[in-house]
Amino acid sequence: MKLTKIMVIEQGHEVGSALEKIYRDRITMESFADVSAALDRRTAADYDLIIWDVGVTTETIAEAASALRRCAKHSENTPIILLSDVSIADPDDIVGYSGEYLWLSRPFKEEELNLVFESALRTAQALDGKDVTPVAQVATKVEFEGMIARSMAMRMVFQQIVEATAVDVPVLITGETGTGKDLVAAAIHKRSKRKSGPYLPVNMGAIAADLIASELFGHEKGAYTGAFEARPGFFEQAQHGTLFLDEITTMDEKTQVSLLRVLETKTLRRVRGDKDIKVDVRVIAASNEKIEEAVKAGRFREDLYYRLDVFGIHLPPLRERSGGVSLLTDHFTSLFNAQYHKQIRAVAPETYRLLRQYSWPGNVRELKNVIQRAVLMAKSAELTPDLLPARIRQPEDAGAAREIASSPIELGMSLADVEKEYIKMTIASVSGNKLKAAEVLDISRRALYNKLKRHGLM
Repeated sequence: MKLTKIMVIEQGHEVGSALEKIYRDRITMESFADVSAALDRRTAADYDLIIWDVGVTTETIAEAASALRRCAKHSENTPIILLSDVSIADPDDIVGYSGEYLWLSRPFKEEELNLVFESALRTAQALDGKDVTPVAQVATKVEFEGMIARSMAMRMVFQQIVEATAVDVPVLITGETGTGKDLVAAAIHKRSKRKSGPYLPVNMGAIAADLIASELFGHEKGAYTGAFEARPGFFEQAQHGTLFLDEITTMDEKTQVSLLRVLETKTLRRVRGDKDIKVDVRVIAASNEKIEEAVKAGRFREDLYYRLDVFGIHLPPLRERSGGVSLLTDHFTSLFNAQYHKQIRAVAPETYRLLRQYSWPGNVRELKNVIQRAVLMAKSAELTPDLLPARIRQPEDAGAAREIASSPIELGMSLADVEKEYIKMTIASVSGNKLKAAEVLDISRRALYNKLKRHGLM
């Protein structure tokens, strides 16, 4: 097997020691104390990966960026990983380098580094004829089953999706509203051994409470008024495939018990049925709240939670995805530009700035809606700031910003209290329109009204 050639630039020995410990039989490594010492050797040898522990302060980023460009001058295709003490939301604006690089800010998790290193090692095996993902994809944007990303957090999610497809167990996807949980579920099904079977997404929050059991498990003729014939439920309809249950925490206690039985026995009984029906269905569940808190509050069964959380995937909010706003802005602009036959060729720098500074409570879905509206309204070849909603364009004057600025949400509050205040803030941000608030929160209108009742807001 071809060894991966790595250049490590660092003052100490932290990175080099870690690589030697884990990958000593799979890499060949050269270490340098600084960029100047490495530059002479850079033209004499070919490396699969450069890891540079910059350790800069904000005052020396420009100097480091200049060194980066010189270091990569003779090999623009070699990815560079920058390890830094400085956290930068969008390093492209400062680094000004168009080659392949990835900026990781401390504190970073060991598994993040391992993912990058493993990608480099897989690339080195390409000469063996194996189907591998080029390491360059780790340092640039990645397109994966309808999702695009640049941040390490989302690359970790993509890696987890791949891992989830290899095992046929329940999956629990968590993350804020609008982060793309439905896309993750669909990707898992599409790449799993069940891909030839049906994929059935179900929003539990959109089903009336008295119909949930019938919809999920089916019913026999005469089970209730209007049931003129027997009908299979979602589980039977998804036989040999995947059933995606979104907003899982909106289930009532009785339905939770029935779902737990199905997961444990692989059988179900239709409403008013007298025989067990075998089902072969993979369940993927999703929630936009921390289910552990719902368990503590007694709203969700602990045994069902553990049964669903065999393989967990958490989607980070948009505000925690480095470079995500700019990347998705470009993607959605191109998408809607073609869809609506516009002639938009650029996004104004001030538009980018306003989009990046916004907190995006509705995450990717909210950004997509904003860009769609902007493209539709555009009269010129550029997306200008005046095309953005007031809450983004003039945050200091917008009601949503004032609400956020005076937000009573504080550390130490219970999840129920945080949810209550967040719902109030969201409703205020859309001028009291509950339908729009439900869309921003990524829940059904009925689920929103249930939450309003629960928190005494109606």
